[in-house]
Amino acid sequence: MEKRRFLRGEYNHVYQRTVSGNNIFYDMEDYLVYYTIFSVLSKRYGIVSLGLCLMIDHIHSLIYASSREVLSRFVSHVTLQFVKEYNSTYGRSGPLFDRFGSAPKKGMKLLRTAISYLYNNPVEKMLCRYAQEYRWSFLEGGIQLSDKSSGSRKSKALRKAVKEIDWMADKGLYLNYKVLRRLMRELTAEEKSAIADYIIRKYAFIRYDLLADCYGGWDKMLMAINSNAGSEYDVKESKGTRSDVEYREIYLYLKSHGYQHPGDVIVLPEERKRILAHDLLNSTSATRYQIGKFLHLPSFCLK
Repeated sequence: MEKRRFLRGEYNHVYQRTVSGNNIFYDMEDYLVYYTIFSVLSKRYGIVSLGLCLMIDHIHSLIYASSREVLSRFVSHVTLQFVKEYNSTYGRSGPLFDRFGSAPKKGMKLLRTAISYLYNNPVEKMLCRYAQEYRWSFLEGGIQLSDKSSGSRKSKALRKAVKEIDWMADKGLYLNYKVLRRLMRELTAEEKSAIADYIIRKYAFIRYDLLADCYGGWDKMLMAINSNAGSEYDVKESKGTRSDVEYREIYLYLKSHGYQHPGDVIVLPEERKRILAHDLLNSTSATRYQIGKFLHLPSFCLK
């Protein structure tokens, strides 16, 4: 196995592909479990982060670690912990990710290019117009992350959720599926969105100050990111569809047909998946390739 490249004192762009290119992030809970695991373990390993972007089928991060060994242990620990939680919740087994790729970014020019590339992933996939609009890259958390949970009209369930989140974060504990689904159960859709923003801020670990310093200020940084998509020659992305918008169509179709957690479809019997795949092909604008990835049904992608 080729030795991982590492330059002491430099940030590393870390990229993780899913096994067979399958989707892994379906519900809000999927993103938040990964995010809080990453946050808790960042502190444990002394990791400095300039960015984390959770896409539907892959992950980007831009992190500083004190050594090659610390980098590998940290990413492996985050991955193993998330896979354990994910498999237990969805009733599946086996790995979710291929071996992660990483590339050191020496000098400010390469670092800025990597920053633009990371934060523009959702823009390139047509999930938003501007980089700061995508919730799961957490970029807006540096300036004006809304706290809809503040104010005097909190529901009892929302107050209880905030109190438990505060306790777990202060104890250095990540939020697992069991906790999140219990907390979300009694919340309205608006409250769920508010509590997601609250969790992002409570578990914040991205060094927004260092990120802004790379450009001489926050506004200059946003202007630079939104003017330049960046590029990445060291960590090659797999080729796929240009747009990820169709995955939202699939998600909404499943929600409207009784799937409380659309990610549950990944463990359906294959014959049931095939029937569902043809329904999705006829009812959404998603391609066979996208439907196969969503359902973890690779044979459907190939026809």
